[in-house]
Amino acid sequence: MTKLRGYVKRRVDSAAADDVLGEILLRLVQHRTQLADARNPSAWVYRVAANTIADHYRRQSVEQRVFDRSQEGLNEAVSPVTDDTAAVRELAACLEPLLRRLPADSAQAVQMTDIAGMTQVAAAQQLGLSVSGMKSRVQRGRARLKEALLQCCDIELAACGAVKGYSKRKRRCDC
Repeated sequence: MTKLRGYVKRRVDSAAADDVLGEILLRLVQHRTQLADARNPSAWVYRVAANTIADHYRRQSVEQRVFDRSQEGLNEAVSPVTDDTAAVRELAACLEPLLRRLPADSAQAVQMTDIAGMTQVAAAQQLGLSVSGMKSRVQRGRARLKEALLQCCDIELAACGAVKGYSKRKRRCDC
C-alpha cells in the first residue's frame, strides 16, 4: 500500500493523491476476480493505477474546458467568425442545446464519452451495455450531432480538418 501511495503521489498533485488512491482501491475491489486471475498481480495493480491516473487527468482537462467555456460569456451572437479559437469556442457553446435535441440514448452516449471524458468501456459498464453497443451509440450520436450542427451553421475547415471559421444560417439555429 505504501509503494502504491508513493507511485500515485509522484504522478498526481498531493491534494488529489488520496482521492486517486481511493479510486484505485475501489477499482481493485470491483475487479478482484481479474486480480485473482492475473499472472502478475503486482503489474496488474500498477496498470490499474496508471489507467486511473490517466482518467484523473482526462477528467481534470474536461472540467477545466467546461469551466473556461462558462467563464467566457459564450452566448454572444456573432456573425462570420474567422478567429480559429473563437470559432471553436463558440461552436462548442452550440453543442449543448443541440445535444439536448438528440434522442436520449445518443445524447447520453456523447455526453458520457466526449464531454465527461469517460472511456467507452467504462460508459458501457455503467449503462449495462456491451462495448460494441456503446460504440455504436457514440458513433450514431456524433453523426446526429454533426448533422444538427451543419443544419445550423456553415462551417469552414482548414486543410488539416480543424475549424477555421463559421457563419450561422438564418432562422435555422436557436443556440
